[in-house]
Amino acid sequence: MLRAYLNYGLIASVVVWAAIIGVMAYRLNESPWRWAFVGLVFAGGLTVAAILGIKKYVDRQTQAAEQRSQE
Repeated sequence: MLRAYLNYGLIASVVVWAAIIGVMAYRLNESPWRWAFVGLVFAGGLTVAAILGIKKYVDRQTQAAEQRSQE
């Protein structure tokens, strides 16, 4: 459980934050702030994608280093 929290806790917090902002954007009818909130939701999605991309890159680098050390 702790390992899952350490690996995916940041991602979960960004997803929860984006969901809350999304609900706020949904509830702001006829407000000029609505599209700013929608933009923040998309920025949260891009943040999650960037975090997952960095995690994938680091995992590949770690695996490559382990393979080089075993040879």
